[in-house]
Amino acid sequence: MALDRGEPKRFNSSPGVERSFCPDCGTPISFRSAKMSDVLHLYVATLETPEAMQPTLHVSHEERLSWLHLDDNLPTCTGPDYTKVHPLPDA
Repeated sequence: MALDRGEPKRFNSSPGVERSFCPDCGTPISFRSAKMSDVLHLYVATLETPEAMQPTLHVSHEERLSWLHLDDNLPTCTGPDYTKVHPLPDA
């Protein structure tokens, strides 16, 4: 990943959580949590070609809106720990 210009601003929104945002317009860019294996999560809407990134699973699946029905057959996780993947339903 490369930034078009400059460096994002970063702040700790709570203990163990770092967020970054554009210093010019305030657009959120990333999220990192020590409780989530310290992996950097990027907001897909900030990418120049978001369709180039293919999802591999749904995290915090239980928090989806009630009207959202996903039929992409990707595995799901309950809560933010994406290391605990639920098996795919039988097709």
